[in-house]
Amino acid sequence: MSEQEQPRQGQVIKEIMVWDFDKREWVKGYIRDRARLPDVVELFWDSVAQNTTDKAPQEDKIVDVEKATEIAIQADTTPPDNTSTSVDINVEATLDGSTWDSVPYAEMNLGDNEIKTMLVNPGPKRIRLRLDENNTGVAECRVKVKVRE
Repeated sequence: MSEQEQPRQGQVIKEIMVWDFDKREWVKGYIRDRARLPDVVELFWDSVAQNTTDKAPQEDKIVDVEKATEIAIQADTTPPDNTSTSVDINVEATLDGSTWDSVPYAEMNLGDNEIKTMLVNPGPKRIRLRLDENNTGVAECRVKVKVRE
């Protein structure tokens, strides 16, 4: 029997729904481990002036990571208005929900027109992200935070 004559394997598409206790609703998940799909939080910094530090995004979001098993953060400096060649993305953490790090829990540096992903160790209760623009350009940056529980 040639490769062209072999029958195709049938595909069964099954969706599994998992109850999200925080959102109080059913969400799509993986059938293999019966876990819900990871949350993705998107942040954006627009026109951050030169030599600015500890800048919050346009819409500041605190990310709950208390139940996280994995945390991935992807930063993107490809927006056309970005001219900065040195942007720091700082992850600040809190263990009690009110006292935030004064030194970043994790950090990454990007140049102009770069996309970079890093993994962050779970453990804190919540995280927030801040941007530093380190030179004479204007920073414009997108960041995605993906949390798997």
